[in-house]
Amino acid sequence: MQPPVVILVGPSHPGNVGASARGAANFGCDDLRIVAPGCDVHSKEAMDRAKHARPLLASANVFPDLRSALAGLSMAVGTTARSQPSENHFLRKPSDIRDFLTGLGPWDGRLAWVFGREDAGLTGAEVDLLDALVTIPTAEYWSLNLSHAVTVCCYEHHRLRAASITPERNLSHDALQALNNAWDALVEETEPRAWRQRTARGVWRKVVGRSYPDTYEVHNVMGILANALKRFGREGYQTEKSQGHLKAKGLLVEKGAKGADAVDEEE
Repeated sequence: MQPPVVILVGPSHPGNVGASARGAANFGCDDLRIVAPGCDVHSKEAMDRAKHARPLLASANVFPDLRSALAGLSMAVGTTARSQPSENHFLRKPSDIRDFLTGLGPWDGRLAWVFGREDAGLTGAEVDLLDALVTIPTAEYWSLNLSHAVTVCCYEHHRLRAASITPERNLSHDALQALNNAWDALVEETEPRAWRQRTARGVWRKVVGRSYPDTYEVHNVMGILANALKRFGREGYQTEKSQGHLKAKGLLVEKGAKGADAVDEEE
Protein backbone atom coordinates (compact mmCIF):
# COMPACT_ATOMS: atom_id res chain seq x y z
CA MET A 1 0.00 0.00 0.00
CA GLN A 2 1.32 3.44 -0.92
CA PRO A 3 1.75 6.25 1.63
CA PRO A 4 -1.43 8.24 2.25
CA VAL A 5 -2.27 11.70 0.98
CA VAL A 6 -3.78 14.01 3.59
CA ILE A 7 -6.25 16.70 2.58
CA LEU A 8 -7.35 19.35 5.06
CA VAL A 9 -10.50 21.21 4.03
CA GLY A 10 -10.95 24.73 5.39
CA PRO A 11 -8.77 24.52 8.51
CA SER A 12 -9.08 27.62 10.66
CA HIS A 13 -6.34 27.18 13.27
CA PRO A 14 -2.66 27.25 12.23
CA GLY A 15 -1.70 25.16 15.27
CA ASN A 16 -4.01 22.39 14.10
CA VAL A 17 -2.49 22.50 10.63
CA GLY A 18 1.03 22.19 12.01
CA ALA A 19 0.11 19.39 14.41
CA SER A 20 -1.73 17.57 11.60
CA ALA A 21 1.38 17.74 9.43
CA ARG A 22 3.44 16.33 12.28
CA GLY A 23 1.06 13.41 12.85
CA ALA A 24 0.87 12.68 9.12
CA ALA A 25 4.64 12.72 8.71
CA ASN A 26 5.10 10.32 11.61
CA PHE A 27 3.31 7.66 9.59
CA GLY A 28 4.75 8.17 6.13
CA CYS A 29 2.57 10.84 4.52
CA ASP A 30 4.55 12.66 1.83
CA ASP A 31 1.75 14.68 0.22
CA LEU A 32 -0.22 17.25 2.23
CA ARG A 33 -2.94 19.24 0.47
CA ILE A 34 -4.92 22.11 1.98
CA VAL A 35 -8.24 23.37 0.62
CA ALA A 36 -9.32 27.01 1.09
CA PRO A 37 -7.65 27.52 4.48
CA GLY A 38 -9.06 30.05 6.89
CA CYS A 39 -5.65 30.80 8.38
CA ASP A 40 -2.01 31.20 7.42
CA VAL A 41 -0.92 27.57 7.10
CA HIS A 42 2.73 28.56 6.87
CA SER A 43 2.72 30.87 9.89
CA LYS A 44 5.25 30.59 12.70
CA GLU A 45 2.64 28.92 14.91
CA ALA A 46 1.93 26.29 12.27
CA MET A 47 5.62 25.64 11.62
CA ASP A 48 6.41 25.45 15.33
CA ARG A 49 3.69 22.84 15.84
CA ALA A 50 4.87 20.86 12.82
CA LYS A 51 8.29 20.22 14.41
CA HIS A 52 10.10 17.63 12.25
CA ALA A 53 7.31 17.82 9.64
CA ARG A 54 8.15 21.39 8.59
CA PRO A 55 9.30 20.22 5.12
CA LEU A 56 5.97 18.46 4.56
CA LEU A 57 4.03 21.55 5.61
CA ALA A 58 6.25 23.89 3.60
CA SER A 59 5.67 21.83 0.44
CA ALA A 60 1.90 21.53 0.96
CA ASN A 61 -0.17 22.64 -2.03
CA VAL A 62 -3.14 24.94 -1.44
CA PHE A 63 -6.28 24.46 -3.56
CA PRO A 64 -9.38 26.63 -3.97
CA ASP A 65 -11.80 23.69 -3.59
CA LEU A 66 -11.92 19.99 -2.82
CA ARG A 67 -12.57 18.93 -6.41
CA SER A 68 -9.26 20.36 -7.59
CA ALA A 69 -7.42 18.88 -4.60
CA LEU A 70 -8.57 15.36 -5.55
CA ALA A 71 -6.68 15.35 -8.85
CA GLY A 72 -4.38 12.38 -9.39
CA LEU A 73 -5.81 10.20 -6.63
CA SER A 74 -7.12 6.65 -6.85
CA MET A 75 -9.57 6.95 -3.97
CA ALA A 76 -10.69 9.71 -1.61
CA VAL A 77 -11.99 8.75 1.83
CA GLY A 78 -13.67 11.25 4.10
CA THR A 79 -13.75 11.21 7.87
CA THR A 80 -16.82 11.92 9.93
CA ALA A 81 -18.07 11.44 13.46
CA ARG A 82 -21.71 11.87 12.48
CA SER A 83 -24.47 9.94 10.76
CA GLN A 84 -27.02 12.44 9.54
CA PRO A 85 -28.76 13.44 6.29
CA SER A 86 -26.55 15.34 3.86
CA GLU A 87 -27.85 18.00 1.47
CA ASN A 88 -28.98 15.37 -1.01
CA HIS A 89 -30.87 13.51 1.73
CA PHE A 90 -28.72 10.37 1.61
CA LEU A 91 -27.57 9.16 5.01
CA ARG A 92 -23.91 9.29 5.83
CA LYS A 93 -22.95 5.70 6.57
CA PRO A 94 -19.30 5.63 7.61
CA SER A 95 -17.38 2.41 8.11
CA ASP A 96 -15.11 1.72 11.06
CA ILE A 97 -11.69 2.83 9.79
CA ARG A 98 -10.03 -0.47 10.65
CA ASP A 99 -12.76 -2.48 8.95
CA PHE A 100 -12.44 -0.28 5.86
CA LEU A 101 -8.67 -0.64 5.60
CA THR A 102 -8.76 -4.38 6.24
CA GLY A 103 -11.25 -4.70 3.39
CA LEU A 104 -8.81 -3.05 0.99
CA GLY A 105 -6.49 -6.03 1.30
CA PRO A 106 -3.52 -5.81 -1.09
CA TRP A 107 -4.96 -2.79 -2.92
CA ASP A 108 -2.14 -0.47 -4.00
CA GLY A 109 -3.74 2.72 -5.26
CA ARG A 110 -3.09 6.24 -4.05
CA LEU A 111 -5.53 6.88 -1.21
CA ALA A 112 -6.31 10.27 0.32
CA TRP A 113 -7.73 10.92 3.76
CA VAL A 114 -9.99 13.98 3.66
CA PHE A 115 -10.66 15.96 6.85
CA GLY A 116 -13.29 18.66 7.22
CA ARG A 117 -13.41 21.93 9.10
CA GLU A 118 -12.81 21.96 12.84
CA ASP A 119 -16.27 23.33 13.61
CA ALA A 120 -18.48 21.92 10.87
CA GLY A 121 -16.70 19.05 9.13
CA LEU A 122 -17.37 18.41 5.43
CA THR A 123 -20.41 19.78 3.59
CA GLY A 124 -22.85 17.48 1.86
CA ALA A 125 -21.54 18.61 -1.53
CA GLU A 126 -17.99 17.74 -0.49
CA VAL A 127 -19.07 14.33 0.80
CA ASP A 128 -20.61 13.64 -2.61
CA LEU A 129 -17.14 13.96 -4.17
CA LEU A 130 -15.70 11.20 -1.99
CA ASP A 131 -15.55 7.47 -2.58
CA ALA A 132 -16.11 6.39 1.00
CA LEU A 133 -16.56 7.61 4.56
CA VAL A 134 -14.94 6.26 7.70
CA THR A 135 -15.26 7.00 11.38
CA ILE A 136 -12.93 6.50 14.32
CA PRO A 137 -14.56 4.61 17.20
CA THR A 138 -14.56 6.69 20.39
CA ALA A 139 -16.12 6.58 23.83
CA GLU A 140 -18.93 8.92 24.84
CA TYR A 141 -17.01 12.05 23.87
CA TRP A 142 -16.93 11.54 20.11
CA SER A 143 -15.40 14.79 18.83
CA LEU A 144 -11.69 14.52 17.98
CA ASN A 145 -9.30 17.38 17.41
CA LEU A 146 -8.35 17.69 13.73
CA SER A 147 -4.72 16.74 14.30
CA HIS A 148 -5.72 13.74 16.42
CA ALA A 149 -8.00 12.45 13.67
CA VAL A 150 -5.24 12.89 11.08
CA THR A 151 -2.77 11.03 13.26
CA VAL A 152 -5.11 8.10 13.94
CA CYS A 153 -6.02 7.67 10.26
CA CYS A 154 -2.40 7.80 9.14
CA TYR A 155 -1.43 5.37 11.88
CA GLU A 156 -4.08 2.86 10.84
CA HIS A 157 -2.97 3.25 7.22
CA HIS A 158 0.66 2.73 8.22
CA ARG A 159 -0.13 -0.43 10.19
CA LEU A 160 -1.08 -2.21 6.96
CA ARG A 161 1.90 -1.10 4.90
CA ALA A 162 4.77 -1.22 7.40
CA ALA A 163 6.73 -4.23 8.58
CA SER A 164 6.19 -5.25 12.19
CA ILE A 165 8.70 -3.84 14.67
CA THR A 166 8.02 -6.54 17.26
CA PRO A 167 11.40 -8.11 18.13
CA GLU A 168 11.88 -11.67 16.92
CA ARG A 169 11.50 -14.22 19.70
CA ASN A 170 13.50 -17.43 19.46
CA LEU A 171 13.18 -20.45 21.71
CA SER A 172 15.70 -23.27 21.53
CA HIS A 173 14.20 -26.72 21.26
CA ASP A 174 15.09 -27.93 24.76
CA ALA A 175 14.92 -24.73 26.83
CA LEU A 176 11.24 -24.89 27.72
CA GLN A 177 11.41 -28.58 28.59
CA ALA A 178 14.31 -27.92 30.96
CA LEU A 179 12.30 -25.13 32.60
CA ASN A 180 9.26 -27.38 32.99
CA ASN A 181 11.42 -30.13 34.49
CA ALA A 182 12.84 -27.69 37.02
CA TRP A 183 9.36 -26.51 37.96
CA ASP A 184 8.17 -30.12 38.37
CA ALA A 185 11.11 -30.82 40.64
CA LEU A 186 10.38 -27.75 42.77
CA VAL A 187 6.72 -28.78 43.03
CA GLU A 188 7.77 -32.21 44.31
CA GLU A 189 10.04 -30.64 46.90
CA THR A 190 7.46 -28.20 48.25
CA GLU A 191 4.06 -29.87 47.81
CA PRO A 192 3.35 -33.40 49.13
CA ARG A 193 -0.22 -33.67 47.86
CA ALA A 194 -0.44 -35.44 44.49
CA TRP A 195 -3.54 -33.58 43.31
CA ARG A 196 -1.88 -30.22 43.98
CA GLN A 197 1.24 -31.37 42.15
CA ARG A 198 -0.80 -32.28 39.07
CA THR A 199 -2.62 -28.94 39.13
CA ALA A 200 0.59 -26.95 39.61
CA ARG A 201 2.29 -28.70 36.69
CA GLY A 202 -0.64 -28.11 34.36
CA VAL A 203 -1.21 -24.47 35.34
CA TRP A 204 2.52 -23.70 35.01
CA ARG A 205 2.64 -24.99 31.45
CA LYS A 206 -0.44 -23.04 30.39
CA VAL A 207 0.81 -19.77 31.91
CA VAL A 208 4.29 -20.10 30.44
CA GLY A 209 2.92 -21.25 27.08
CA ARG A 210 0.69 -18.17 26.76
CA SER A 211 3.68 -15.91 27.37
CA TYR A 212 5.63 -17.10 24.29
CA PRO A 213 9.00 -16.83 26.10
CA ASP A 214 12.32 -16.64 24.30
CA THR A 215 15.45 -18.55 25.25
CA TYR A 216 16.95 -15.70 27.30
CA GLU A 217 13.77 -15.32 29.36
CA VAL A 218 13.59 -19.07 29.96
CA HIS A 219 17.22 -19.20 31.08
CA ASN A 220 16.69 -16.28 33.44
CA VAL A 221 13.73 -17.95 35.19
CA MET A 222 15.56 -21.27 35.08
CA GLY A 223 18.40 -19.76 37.10
CA ILE A 224 16.02 -18.82 39.92
CA LEU A 225 14.41 -22.27 39.98
CA ALA A 226 17.82 -23.96 39.93
CA ASN A 227 18.97 -21.86 42.88
CA ALA A 228 15.89 -22.92 44.82
CA LEU A 229 16.45 -26.58 43.97
CA LYS A 230 20.06 -26.36 45.13
CA ARG A 231 18.79 -25.42 48.59
CA PHE A 232 16.76 -28.62 48.63
CA GLY A 233 19.82 -30.60 47.53
CA ARG A 234 17.95 -31.76 44.46
CA GLU A 235 20.01 -34.14 42.39
CA GLY A 236 21.11 -32.67 39.09
CA TYR A 237 21.07 -29.06 40.31
CA GLN A 238 23.53 -28.93 43.18
CA THR A 239 27.30 -28.96 43.02
CA GLU A 240 29.77 -29.56 45.83
CA LYS A 241 30.76 -25.91 45.75
CA SER A 242 27.19 -24.59 45.78
CA GLN A 243 26.13 -26.93 48.55
CA GLY A 244 29.10 -25.92 50.70
CA HIS A 245 28.27 -22.25 50.13
CA LEU A 246 24.60 -22.71 51.03
CA LYS A 247 25.40 -24.80 54.08
CA ALA A 248 27.79 -22.15 55.36
CA LYS A 249 25.02 -19.58 55.11
CA GLY A 250 22.45 -21.87 56.68
CA LEU A 251 20.31 -21.92 53.55
CA LEU A 252 20.08 -25.65 52.97
CA VAL A 253 16.59 -27.08 53.51
CA GLU A 254 16.57 -29.99 55.96
CA LYS A 255 14.45 -32.72 54.43
CA GLY A 256 12.03 -34.67 56.58
CA ALA A 257 10.43 -37.97 55.74
CA LYS A 258 8.84 -37.86 52.32
CA GLY A 259 6.11 -39.93 50.82
CA ALA A 260 4.68 -41.62 53.92
CA ASP A 261 2.91 -38.51 55.15
CA ALA A 262 1.81 -37.28 51.73
CA VAL A 263 -1.93 -36.65 51.42
CA ASP A 264 -3.72 -37.30 48.14
CA GLU A 265 -6.91 -35.45 48.88
CA GLU A 266 -8.15 -31.90 48.71
CA GLU A 267 -7.86 -29.96 51.96
